[in-house]
Parts: sequence; C-alpha cells; structure tokens
Amino acid sequence: MPTRQVRIRRLNLFALVLWLAGLVLASQSPYFAQTVNAADSPGAEVTPSPYAPNLPTGANRHKIGIATHPWWLDMHLDTFIYNFKQLNVGIVRLPVEWKVIEPQPGVYDWTVDDRLLNRLNDEGFEVVAEFVTIPAWASNNPTECAKADIDCGFNLAQSARFEAAVTATARRYPFVRHWEFWNEPEQWPSAGREPGVYGEWLKFFYRAIKQADPTMLVAATTLAGANYMTILYNYIEATTGTKNYPWDAVGFHPYNIVKEEEPDGELAFISKKEVERLRNLMVERGDAVKPMWITEIGFSGDPVLQSTKLISSFDWFNSKDYISMVALHMLHDWSEEAFGLMATEPEVFQYQGEITSKTRFVPKQPYFDTFKNYPKRTLLAAPQPGPDTLVFVESGHTVRGIFKQIWQSKGGLALFGLPKTGQFYERNAATGRYYLVQYFERVRMEYHPELSGTPYVVQYGLLGTELMVEQGLLDKDGRPMAPVTRPQPALTGPDNQFFAQTGLNVSGTFLTAWKSQGGLSVIGLPRSRAYDETAPNGERLLIQYFERARMELHTGPDGRQYVLFGLLANQRLAGQGRLLATYQPDLTNPYNPANFEFLLN
Repeated sequence: MPTRQVRIRRLNLFALVLWLAGLVLASQSPYFAQTVNAADSPGAEVTPSPYAPNLPTGANRHKIGIATHPWWLDMHLDTFIYNFKQLNVGIVRLPVEWKVIEPQPGVYDWTVDDRLLNRLNDEGFEVVAEFVTIPAWASNNPTECAKADIDCGFNLAQSARFEAAVTATARRYPFVRHWEFWNEPEQWPSAGREPGVYGEWLKFFYRAIKQADPTMLVAATTLAGANYMTILYNYIEATTGTKNYPWDAVGFHPYNIVKEEEPDGELAFISKKEVERLRNLMVERGDAVKPMWITEIGFSGDPVLQSTKLISSFDWFNSKDYISMVALHMLHDWSEEAFGLMATEPEVFQYQGEITSKTRFVPKQPYFDTFKNYPKRTLLAAPQPGPDTLVFVESGHTVRGIFKQIWQSKGGLALFGLPKTGQFYERNAATGRYYLVQYFERVRMEYHPELSGTPYVVQYGLLGTELMVEQGLLDKDGRPMAPVTRPQPALTGPDNQFFAQTGLNVSGTFLTAWKSQGGLSVIGLPRSRAYDETAPNGERLLIQYFERARMELHTGPDGRQYVLFGLLANQRLAGQGRLLATYQPDLTNPYNPANFEFLLN
C-alpha cells in the first residue's frame, strides 16, 4: 500500500465501495454506453494475447512470494535478499516507477531498476512488476504532482511518451513476465479512481507491453474488487465495441474492507466473498481462462495472530486453482503499518521514525517462521508430452516451444543431450542483455526474439570459449594464452579447412563432424588445435575446442573411431554450483534452475 515519499491518504474504504456500487449502476445505463465513441478510443484495436510458449519453466517458479518497495529494497538490498531467501519466497512483487525511469522527457535513467530488477532475477526470484507513478512533467497538474505522487493526474497529450517508456522498460527487463498496471487505482484521485480514466491508460499500457513482447502477461488491478471491475468491463466493451479486454489476469488485494464475517460470526481475515464475486464476474464476462493474482495481502495483530491469519488465508487461496500467485505484504513494519514479518530497530511504527540505511530488522516470531515454513512449491507429476512439449523423466525437465523445435530439428540427443535446466532468464556476458535460456548436457540455447523470422532466433552459448577462459587457455578477451590455442600454419586439401578468423585448422573426422552437425552456427569457430588430453576416466583422447563445443575422438571396441561432443553445459553448470560433481542438481538450493520441474518416479 505505501507510495514513495508520501503517505497515502487513507480513504474510508467502506464508503469507497458504496460509491463504486453507485458507479456500477450508472455504468450499466444506456447513457454510459452512448457517451463514448469507440472510433475515438486509442485502444480499440487491442486484442488479448495467448499464453506464451516460452515462459520460464525453471524450479524458481513459486506460487507464493512477497511484496516489497524499491526505495527500501535499494537501501537494504543485501539484507532483504538474504531474508527473502531465508523465507524461501519465489515471487518478489515491487513497483517500477515511470517517474524514476523517465525523469525528463525522452531521457531514461535505468540505474535503480538495473540494480534491483537484475539482481532479483540473478538471485533466482521471479519478478512481478507494478508499473506506477507519473513524472511531474508528464502529468496534467505538474505543481501538485511534484509534491505528492498520489495527486498526479494522467495527461492524454503524453500518452505516446508513456507507451514508449513502457515498451522500453519491458524490452530492457524481458525476465519480468508478469506486469500489473498501477497499484490500487481506486486510491489515486486523478489516476485511477474513475475506472474510465484507468481503462484508457490500461489500454495504452497493454498495447505497449505487447509491442515489446506479446508473451508477457498484464493484469488489471483493483482494491475494491467486483464493483470496480464491473465498471471497467463495461467501459472497455463500450469504448471498443468488443470483449477484447486489455488484460491477461486480474490483480486483487482482498483486504476485508467491508468487515465480512465468517459463519461463526468472527471477523474474516480476508474478503473471501469478494474474491468469489470477482471470480464470478470474470467467468460471466468470458474471462474464465484468465487467472487472478493476489499481489498484496497482509495481516495485522500480534505475531501469533498474524500466524493464524496467514495459515488460514493462504490455505484458502491455495484451494482455488484460479489464483496463480499470492504475495505477502510485507517483509517489515514501517511508520504507518505493523504488517511486517520483521520489526524495526529502532522502532518506526506509529511515526516513531523513518527507515534509514542504519535500520535493523528483527524477525517477529512466530510469524516469520510461519511464513518461512509455509509450503511454497509442491512438485507435481510429470506432464504429458504434447505438440509443444517434450518430457524427459531421465533428467526431470521439459523442452518447450522454440527450444523443442530446435532440439528436434538440429541434432537431438546426440548433439545437444538431455535438458539439465528448465527455461530461465540469464544475462549474456558478451552483450549484457538478458535472454531466455535452457541448458542441455552439451549446449546452452538462447532465445533471441529480436531475430524472429531468421535462422538465428535460437543461438548457442559460447560454452567452449567460456570454459577455455576459465582454464587459462584464453584470456578474458578471448586471446590465446597457451600453445594449443595459438595460430598454426594453414593446411590445404579436402580433409582440411583453415579458419583465418582464429588462425586454426579443422581436419579429418573433426571436420566431417563440424560440417554435418551445424558448422559455424551450431559448433562455431575452432578455438584450439586438435590435441591430446586425459579424460576423467583415464582415457587419452584427441580433442578440439570450438566456440560452442568440444569434440572428442573416441575408439570403439571394434577399433572404429567416432566423435562425441563433450558435456560442456554440464561442466559449466557444475562450475556455477548448479550441478554437483555427479552432474545431478544441487537440491539444497531452491533457486537453482537445474532443480527438477516435476516428481521423478
């Protein structure tokens, strides 16, 4: 609930719900539909996006996480990440602020979000982002907006800059698969309280996200629930003439603002009836296939009562298969709330102070351990193979989408090996950008959506080069550091090919394998001469390193020689600590993308 640098004005939320109920009735009148011209709506062409074939499938996809805030996270980044991992959360939900990203028109500042979002992804968390706040220069009331975020109003004249900023943000952080538009829009007098205003800018946001990546998911958000969403549904239908709603999910904060009671007369911990009303509304409007995200829910009271509320509420959420995520509010107390899993030292609650870089955080027991020990990831049985999915019970992983297509068409088990991780986003050291990747025994596949429609949409990581750098055969810039990597005289003849780019030859059986298994695009340039090396089993092998592979010449029992490709990806994962020396996943790390995706028999 908190908004940076200002205190949110606490509304009489019960009155807000009644006010919204009146708006629902008004929005269902003929006048409401007649006052909007669909042709004038900038979002009239918005269509819903299908679910993505290339969403991450790695083991860090948990259903339960935590809501946090960038201004405090940035102040205590290492401490918060340590505690997130102690709590075993998988999802971290936080605001991404337009005012921070674009402080001046057309001038982007990624410093804060690079530091926070990239670190969260690198640590194995799944980021859920809420896009929020308006720069003063982009508002319709710059003077008031500069004083308090909550007072900023949308300025239609800046909608193009808004869309450009959203698209740029989504492209910079492709690992953010789940986006919410705004946080509790009912609380923002000029930027969401009127569902029509929110609906127009939601259309802009949806279009901009899909421009960046059609497989990203967007949620409309609400604090009030079904009343607010009824108006929003009506508004989209009236302004577009369709039921193509610009959202893939609905985000809801089911605080019990209407004082709902349990059957025994006790005050309910959460508004279960409002969750069900909202779900029924989604079904009635044709949105049954879309999930509900509980992106914020928190509990007050002493730590024992907080524990009771959490278990009861989370058990109920988990009984609803349409709820795909739950984020707890929040890690720590602050000046206005004591919802935290941790207290502050010195105490800041009830305006006793502010959180600073010197603030310490102390677990509130048993609440902290209750959340820590609450089940957050339950492995299911292996999925069934399908047109878009290969299932490998041997390694506990699936291969999906474009990676499945490439695996089957470009070499399969012999060239790539078994999958050793799920799909996840990893930073490419050469470009600094994040790509969807999947490790197999011998290769790392990288999905490059910017090259869709070309043969290079899936590329293979430079595992050969990376391992040679680690072994001291090449320096960090890829220059030769050992006799076996230095240039050699060019050889001629049909069994030889000289590569001027690296000054190295490929000959005989290795050249035959290079040509038959994908050549430059799959194997890459040679990075070493062919030379003898002793394998872990004591066997002497002739090997040669390439940018993306290592070839090994083996001799069979019958004396025939054949080429195998080294298990470079296994070696790389072991070097990263993701696989043990046995090439099995390190199951002690719940954030390890090599962990099994499903139960093994």
